[in-house]
Amino acid sequence: MRKFIWGLLVVVFAGGLVYLGLNSSKTLMTSDSGKITEKAFLADVKKSQAGQQEFANMVITTVLEKQYGGNVSKSDVQNAFDTQKAQYGDSFKSVLASNNTTEDQFKTNIKNNLIMTAAVKANYKVSDSQIKQAYKDYHQNTTVSMITAKDEDSANKAIADLKSGDSWATVYKKYTTDQTYAKQDGQIPVFDSTSTSVDSAVQDAAFKLEKTGDYTTSPVKGANGGFYVVQLDKTTNKPSLNSVRNKLTDKIVTTFLNDQNNNSKVQAIIGKILRQQNVDVKDAQLKNALNSYLTAGLSSKSK
Repeated sequence: MRKFIWGLLVVVFAGGLVYLGLNSSKTLMTSDSGKITEKAFLADVKKSQAGQQEFANMVITTVLEKQYGGNVSKSDVQNAFDTQKAQYGDSFKSVLASNNTTEDQFKTNIKNNLIMTAAVKANYKVSDSQIKQAYKDYHQNTTVSMITAKDEDSANKAIADLKSGDSWATVYKKYTTDQTYAKQDGQIPVFDSTSTSVDSAVQDAAFKLEKTGDYTTSPVKGANGGFYVVQLDKTTNKPSLNSVRNKLTDKIVTTFLNDQNNNSKVQAIIGKILRQQNVDVKDAQLKNALNSYLTAGLSSKSK
């Protein structure tokens, strides 16, 4: 099953249950053996681990969106969505289905990830040595066009056609399975090495191309299982450290978030924010749902 490039933060945004909004005597099921009402169902959900986690997710989402949602624009979300969609081609819908999600839910997950990054960034101290190392590894803004091939064989055929002299536009129209950027013959938005929406394999391949018009001479296999042909359209000079400091910080924070060894530290940061916002759970059954967050970091100093 092909997974999304954008790593969902399961430590917080698991998503799924909508039943916590139910609290009536409406009948959900009848049978000769009895019935189940919304109220009875909710009571069971609240006691379950999944229900407790979903309540925690809802609280965290509400607080973080209020405090840090302003740092994430609709265009940020749409650009990330479009870039990822282009890398799945005509398999995008089936990938959504296999991951039990819809386009709207996927956009929400992207938004939540960006908000989480903003929240951690505001509460995580990035050292100068981390910034210097990130700058050393940094690759500047690059613009590429990309053929999202049906499979490896199709990618090889596209490369063979390019080598025989066919234009990029002709080969793109013949072999790509994605139409997101069809008007631009597959040219995706500019990106650099801090991008979280462009497949790392595509980035690596793009950064190795030297001249405008150069293309990959073997298929690029993405982390999502897709195959691509990448052409370099434009590159820029490496900017000064100070001009990209903010992007480097975002990259460091994203790496920090994606490392499962840091889950306890992430929980401590979330807990600090929840305590600052005076989160107080009123329902007795849900009283302990946020304990792992509200108590995280209290016994030791966190970053």
